[in-house]
Amino acid sequence: MATTRTLAANREATTIKRTLARGFKSRLRAQGGSVASLARELGTSRTAIQRVLDPDNTSITLHTMVKAAHSLGYKVRLELEPRVHKIEPVETPEKLRPLLDQLGAAVDRLP
Repeated sequence: MATTRTLAANREATTIKRTLARGFKSRLRAQGGSVASLARELGTSRTAIQRVLDPDNTSITLHTMVKAAHSLGYKVRLELEPRVHKIEPVETPEKLRPLLDQLGAAVDRLP
């Protein structure tokens, strides 16, 4: 049985892959290219390119994705963000309470 972390990682990988595949397909169409032409340029098979363009196939190597991206005129940048695991309550400093009360009242008056 898959763990919650595994399921979350799978969802995140699928979201990333769908974004990449959508961008690759769009660029390929805009450039008037085809699966076959991209395969020739990368020195690979049409089947391999179809896997790159398949939004649900997350088992593509990073190397293959970068090669396809470069071929289509993209620069690849990967960023990592730390996840927040726990939010702890913080006491509001006494001298900020009047300001927070005013802010709350102003927000309450918004339409």
